[in-house]
Amino acid sequence: MAARILIISPSWLGDIIMSQSLLHVIKTQEPDAHISVYAPAYAHCILERMNEVDEILTNPFAHKEFNLKLRYAEGKRLKELHFDRAYILPNSFKSALMPFFAHIKERIGFKGESRYLVLNRMRHDKKAFARMVERYVALAYINDPQVKDSASLPAFAYPQLKLQAPAPELLTKLGLEAEQQRPWLALGCGANYGPAKLWPVEFFAQVSAHFITQRGFAVLALGSNKDHDTVEQIKAQLKIQAPHALQHFHDIAGQTDLTEALDIVGHCRAAVCNDSGLMHTVAAAGVPQVCLFGSTSTTYTPPLSEKAVCLESTQPCHPCFARTCKYGTYLCLRELAPEQVISKLSELLERFPDSKES
Repeated sequence: MAARILIISPSWLGDIIMSQSLLHVIKTQEPDAHISVYAPAYAHCILERMNEVDEILTNPFAHKEFNLKLRYAEGKRLKELHFDRAYILPNSFKSALMPFFAHIKERIGFKGESRYLVLNRMRHDKKAFARMVERYVALAYINDPQVKDSASLPAFAYPQLKLQAPAPELLTKLGLEAEQQRPWLALGCGANYGPAKLWPVEFFAQVSAHFITQRGFAVLALGSNKDHDTVEQIKAQLKIQAPHALQHFHDIAGQTDLTEALDIVGHCRAAVCNDSGLMHTVAAAGVPQVCLFGSTSTTYTPPLSEKAVCLESTQPCHPCFARTCKYGTYLCLRELAPEQVISKLSELLERFPDSKES
């Protein structure tokens, strides 16, 4: 009988995308397994683009919400679905409560917040796996004593989301129908984490100006409503640097849902992204990109794509993983020069040619 498997998903978009590698390994090991993913409602549209997912269940909890009564009720709801095994990907104690209350026979995860009671199959070797995606995949090998660290972890597939062509009505809504003859450059200029992940707006403007005026691109600034101010600042800088390029710069932040953004990204020729969920979306769409790491490190959550190049700070305080710079200088970001980004992205475009580029 096929195993029924529950995945307690992470909450952050990038982490959810990276977890697809684990799902792929499980399906490879057990092709008939039925995988249900328990995830925030906002992420369902992304999970629908993963071939490995058979069912999506809504995680109703807000970020950091405990609510023991509701977690008990959710556990009882999950019990009715008769899961054989659960993989708990977040490290928190509360994330493991629902499978515990559901009496799922095998509850697998890393030690995290001393989860000895709520997990009964536990890995204690988190530090042996440098990257988050490796930690996820390692859970699929909990019964293999040979898998002890990153070096002994079998090769695994990187995330690959299903793409569709952007709908004509979406292009009309976004004002992009006239730009279809130009290659598109996506800007991932936001980051929910904080300013220490935000590359300077004047640098984004310089890259935009180059690719619009020198390479014939259209530039699309993606993100959420929270990123509008950042995009407006980029436009203001672009107006100073190359005002004639503004007609091919499009602010579409907050104007798409996640699946629409995914399909727009999949139609792009290239991207420049802060360390963010959009960076991981671009990677899973197979689009060449340059990724910018200021306060954070490529060791832990790099983009999972052979078409990605990362530029990382060399400051002595790097990586601090802080939301804001304690020195107020943000040198970790400012040392990543736009000329470097232009050069690296141009090299990628040569390595991965596309007929759409003029």
